[in-house]
Parts: sequence; C-alpha cells; structure tokens
Amino acid sequence: MQKVEHIPRYTYADYCLWEGDWELINGYPYSMAPSPFGSHQRVSIEFASAIHSQLRQKGCDCQVFADLDWIVNDDNVVRPDVMIVCGERVEKHLQYAPVWIVEILSASSGLRDQIIKKELYANQGVRYYLIADPDKKTVVVHELQEGEYRMKQDNKFDLNDHCSITLDSEAIMNS
Repeated sequence: MQKVEHIPRYTYADYCLWEGDWELINGYPYSMAPSPFGSHQRVSIEFASAIHSQLRQKGCDCQVFADLDWIVNDDNVVRPDVMIVCGERVEKHLQYAPVWIVEILSASSGLRDQIIKKELYANQGVRYYLIADPDKKTVVVHELQEGEYRMKQDNKFDLNDHCSITLDSEAIMNS
C-alpha cells in the first residue's frame, strides 16, 4: 500500500469552483450528504420558525437563516443548519460570526458537528452552539465562556444588548 505523503488543502477560491454541496474546514473539503431526511428538515424548520417569530415580535435587529454559507476565512466555509445573525443585514453569504448556531445531527455529519465545527465555532466567537439530535430528541446547548464552550442549562439566549429569545427545545424536538 502506498503511503499518502500530502493531503491537499484548498481555499475559498477553489471552493467557488466545485460542483455540488461542500464545506471547507481548515482547508479540507467535506462533501455534504444528499438532502437531509424528513426529521432533520422538520427540526430545522421548527427552530427557524420559532426564532423568526420571536425576532419579529420583539423587533430585534437580528435575522435567522437556514443553510446559508458562512465564509469564515479563506480556509473555512461552512453551512450551519440554522443560525442567528445580528446587526448588519446579510444579502449574500455571511462573512462574520453569527451569534447562535444549531447543527442537527445526522449519520454523515455527527462527528464533524460535535468536534470539528464545535472547535471552529468557538474559535470564531459564536456565543451559542446547539447540537440537536432528532433520533434521540435531544438538544445540547453550549455557551461560549472564556474562549470555550460550557453546557448551558436554560433556553434563554441574549443575542445582543437589545434582544433575548427563549426556545422550548423539547417542544421543537417533539413536534
């Protein structure tokens, strides 16, 4: 068996040329699986709907997005399942850190979501990171504190100085 001497690394310029759905993390490409199963889509829509409703009701200067590319830097382009962005209006791809992200686990993305993306999101300053498991009907909530994620016990999220939301994760997962 031949030894692999070098695994090529890629940049955002390369990413722009690829066909299909990809993420680029630390210069390494990750192929996105075919469209998610119904349970994944249902959970995504439930999170986005609950957030959107509260943001509008409270007049928050924040937006909710599902499956929008976040161009972190030249070596990292990710597509979180659902994210909240506050401040500047996003018209194309996101180019700054969102305040809140939920990744919905699937067989093909579980390890990447729980380890690789978790580290990337912490390093980029994403304040809240939720990992939802549709099979187990659970949501693990992390809050960034002193540069690392710690488990958060409640579902209240202070998005900025003028906006807080509360989510009923149990109701979302069991809808």
